Amino acid sequence: MPAPWNYLRTVRSLAHRIVHIDETTSAAYTRSERHEAELAGLVREVARLSESLSRAEKDRAAREKVLTSALAEVRDSVHLVARRGTLERPTTRVVFLVHHIEAWDSYHELYRLMSEAPDFDPVVVSLPRDFADSGTLRDEDVVHRGLAERGVSHVRAAVENVDDVGRLVKTLAPDVIFRQSQWDEDIDPALSTPALSHARQCIVSYDTMNLVENVPAATTRNTAVDSELHRTAWLAFCANADMLEAARRDNLLGGARFRVVGHPKADQLRRAEPAWPVVGTSAGRPRVVWSSHHSIGDGWTRFGTFPAMAEDMLRWAESGEVEITWMPHPALVPYISTPRSPYRPEQLEDWLERWERLDNTAVFTSGYYAPLLAASDVMVTDGLSMLIEFQVFERPVVFVEREGHRPFTGIGEKVVAGTHRVGHAGAARACVESLLRDGDPLLGRQREIVAELFGAPGSAVRILEVLRDEIATERRSATARADVVPVQLG
Repeated sequence: MPAPWNYLRTVRSLAHRIVHIDETTSAAYTRSERHEAELAGLVREVARLSESLSRAEKDRAAREKVLTSALAEVRDSVHLVARRGTLERPTTRVVFLVHHIEAWDSYHELYRLMSEAPDFDPVVVSLPRDFADSGTLRDEDVVHRGLAERGVSHVRAAVENVDDVGRLVKTLAPDVIFRQSQWDEDIDPALSTPALSHARQCIVSYDTMNLVENVPAATTRNTAVDSELHRTAWLAFCANADMLEAARRDNLLGGARFRVVGHPKADQLRRAEPAWPVVGTSAGRPRVVWSSHHSIGDGWTRFGTFPAMAEDMLRWAESGEVEITWMPHPALVPYISTPRSPYRPEQLEDWLERWERLDNTAVFTSGYYAPLLAASDVMVTDGLSMLIEFQVFERPVVFVEREGHRPFTGIGEKVVAGTHRVGHAGAARACVESLLRDGDPLLGRQREIVAELFGAPGSAVRILEVLRDEIATERRSATARADVVPVQLG
């Protein structure tokens, strides 16, 4: 049995250990409190610095906004003075800025008439573009080739040749500038609407008329008639009374600068000589144009159906019963190269290889598509422009309609009344076969739609007449201002 003093020694040792643990715990607690205090101080310091940084950033942004506004005011004032100094020459210099060669038919006849007129001096400039919102301007060579094929003399503003395209345009000293679209995002920022306000800007809509309710922008709900370009344009030419009514309703200035003239594209389609790209095959097979819109993703208007239709259309072509020319929207292939696309570039490459292997198919990407349409028997399309443009020929339009697309406008509802609406490629094939066999009961309706929405031929002539009237009015106003004699006081 242990001696009592052994217990005492053990108790004493335990007591010392308890005291040591207590002291250690107390010291650790003290250090923890000190660290927490230091951490709280650091948190307060970070918050203070963040607040100071936020104030500095707000101050910088405010100063930048003031500076940007001041520079814009100076630019606008200088441009206003410059604009008032134009139209003094007997010949009006008109510059056409072309990035969308596929829509050149909106201007070709107008350019030709101006070239033959003694009172106009037209200059065409070919531009690069960015249809996929990739941040890269490209395809000026495509625009150049398209203009050259049409015999249009032009100045080339390729990225590798021109450092400052805005300065180039100013060097041309335009009285009037014709733009192809209201989408500043598609072109060099140096050619944005504000940057070109040194001249009178005009537009003939690239898409003939607005068929769908556009995606609203930050400052407007109807970019078809109320973009920044529409608000500041000298003249905006539209196809019909329905478009003018939309401008009067939705445009900030009540559509004051809009003029109804029909659309030159319709005239180009009417006079086009047929040309079909599939050659060397057995004659007599029906000719189908298959037009694909670029909006295959979940954004924008959501009309595109190419991913869902590609394989079925290939199988139809493989049957050998028809000849099919695929005509993609110029923005479709660039869009497929972006991360937003549900259809990948390698899929397109594989599909194209199989499509082009056939002898009864073609791919059409040239800008001048009117002869192609004139040579075809039927149109299969998911929208948008082809829904109305092909009706000019009074031939069947089969509309492959995607669920969930942006709503049609009143004009759009009128247009689709002249089309056959189906839900997929298989139904489109069956519809085409029926129409080719039995005829199209909608051709009379198409004739009425085209007459109402495009009006009589001669749109470019009417545009030229409006320009001459407006130029004469401006010159009279300038003369009246010059004749005012200042009143001498005292």
